Amino acid sequence: KGEYHYRSGSTKQELKGAALDRFLLRKQGRHWDGVPVPHVQLGDLDGQVLAYFRKQANRSKRLPAEILAEADDALIDKLHLREGELFKRAAVLLFHPDPECFVTGAYVKMGYFESNADLVYQDEAHGPLFVQVNKTLDLLLSKYMRAMISYEGVQRVETYPLPEAALREAL
Repeated sequence: KGEYHYRSGSTKQELKGAALDRFLLRKQGRHWDGVPVPHVQLGDLDGQVLAYFRKQANRSKRLPAEILAEADDALIDKLHLREGELFKRAAVLLFHPDPECFVTGAYVKMGYFESNADLVYQDEAHGPLFVQVNKTLDLLLSKYMRAMISYEGVQRVETYPLPEAALREAL
């Protein structure tokens, strides 16, 4: 009758929404970010973001230099971000200049609250995930977090309550 149910203990529960999506994808051996997205071509991806990815991957030594030297098309294939001729959702999120065209709400929204109800200010970070993470980290450090200020001679030293590396990992 168009409804999906699962048994939990002695009760029968109906599967709806995101839980149903996850169940159906799992049955196909897929994950959400591995679903192919129609109507995206290699030329639609942001070349600057791909170049940034190459630079960061080279710095971290997580990918061999010979893979990073390959053309964008081959790099996408080596990263397993394409299925047949279609790019996967992960490729769109990582490298498309406007992933929100394909995944609604694919951006970071942050706000500063003085209390549980008083929003003082808020910001959004849009674009490819690499851009979102970098912009969010910059905003957190420059606008949202207050640093303790100390001096070493004439040098001003700012110490944040959380290390930048921890914020990056959380993002």
